[in-house]
Amino acid sequence: MKRTVVLMMVLSGLCFLPSCLPRFYILVKKDKSWEEAQSYCRSNYTDLATVLNEQELTELNKLIGSELFIWLGLRPDTEWRWSLENQDYYGVGEAEFRMWAAGKPSSGLSFYKICVEMLSTGEWADVLCSISIPFICYKGTAGTQNTSNFIFVNQSMTWKEAQSYCRVHYTDLASVRNQAENDQMKMIITQNQNTWIGLYRNSWAWSDGSPYSFSNWGTSQTPSGTATDACLNSYYGQWIIRDCTSRNFFACYAIPVRKQVVRMVLKKTDSSVNMEELKEDILQKFNETLKDQGLHEDVQLRWVEQPDGQVFSKKNTDSKGKDTCPLK
Repeated sequence: MKRTVVLMMVLSGLCFLPSCLPRFYILVKKDKSWEEAQSYCRSNYTDLATVLNEQELTELNKLIGSELFIWLGLRPDTEWRWSLENQDYYGVGEAEFRMWAAGKPSSGLSFYKICVEMLSTGEWADVLCSISIPFICYKGTAGTQNTSNFIFVNQSMTWKEAQSYCRVHYTDLASVRNQAENDQMKMIITQNQNTWIGLYRNSWAWSDGSPYSFSNWGTSQTPSGTATDACLNSYYGQWIIRDCTSRNFFACYAIPVRKQVVRMVLKKTDSSVNMEELKEDILQKFNETLKDQGLHEDVQLRWVEQPDGQVFSKKNTDSKGKDTCPLK
């Protein structure tokens, strides 16, 4: 008959998730292209350096010091996405439907042509988001394909203004899921003119997927223009654009390994139970309990052994005579 023990455990104020830990930067003095540097960082650390705020920028610049031309993890975003983000709205492959005009999207990577208009022909082109043209909104729910759900707004606005207008008065800027919807939108345009639809991409993207919300562009550097291959480089602590194929030193980042020792209080319901024999079962139970409470898979638990190789020791008792042991 299998014997059991009653385990009592209290964990308070502990942070088990890696996101709770600060990142630290590593300067790698090896000449590599941006993609080679990215691969190196992902293999040996976490990723190319991501900078999300002023404090991280200060720490990174301290590390870089007087070194010039250091790759960081930012490059132009290449992923086109719809303003209407609800994935339930799209069937299989519908979010990837495209109707680009010849020569579109623009060759290379255009840092500023990141919004999409529908031409009078029904084809699409990437253009400046700041131009003002009419637009098409969508109202309704997933699964409907009716011309009444597409609203042509004959007012000239920028893409961002059009997006805000559609979200306030309807659902969002129109997504185009298939050829039939593209034809519907072409038909409801009252004049022979170009109109905004909901397709766009971000100007820049961090290698690890973090949002691009903080920047430190040099005063003489404008993160716009067109380039076939451009990536972020740190030069005297400020950010510049540099050809991704050039070979430079680079900065990686990693999440430090944190060790937390927790002293456990265990109470046996059967004095004849050998705790050493059950230590792996106990540890497994701890893991299961903590995973149910959100323990990240990267966090590992193990017993801390005493000098004699044992985990549990009768000498380590509290005032009530309960066995104690450390868990790391």
